[in-house]
Amino acid sequence: FLIPEWIFRADMETLSKLDQEAGGLRSWQVNLGCELREDGSKGGFLHYGYDGMDFISFDKETLRWVTAQPLAQKVKEEWEEDPRWSQESKVFLEETCIACLQRYLSYKKATLEKIEPPVGKVTHKVEDERLEVLTCQAFGFYPKEIQAIWTRDGEACKYETLLKNVAPNSDGTYYVQLSIEIDPK
Repeated sequence: FLIPEWIFRADMETLSKLDQEAGGLRSWQVNLGCELREDGSKGGFLHYGYDGMDFISFDKETLRWVTAQPLAQKVKEEWEEDPRWSQESKVFLEETCIACLQRYLSYKKATLEKIEPPVGKVTHKVEDERLEVLTCQAFGFYPKEIQAIWTRDGEACKYETLLKNVAPNSDGTYYVQLSIEIDPK
């Protein structure tokens, strides 16, 4: 989803001063997320990093900014000076982010309800009079999780089966191939 521009806002003057003191290139990172719990309660976090270290975090319950290092104190003071900054952060975490999460969860639910059984095709190749290779291709199945094994007289041949990784098809389904070497007799 689109993250509001203000999430990336920082006091550029303050960061510029930090940059000048430290010299060289600097990085500004944002880590945010939200959760909607089964009981209906909401969680969320908004953390900023500076040069790969924790810098400042938002406490949405108190509407306060928590510094992780002394350099962040000036930013904290400036952000808490304008209450809209904290209010916008809380609204984003508890409303905007949750609405986006619910929308994406509805997409996931629609996708998970789609179940496609596999289609199988078995081929064989005679190597010599003592060895034949049977190959089963299971394709067109969804979701990705599948258990595919060769059986003989109802017993699983786990250690004799060569299973290749499950791979995606272009239509969103999956395929897998498993082989077994047998004595044709």
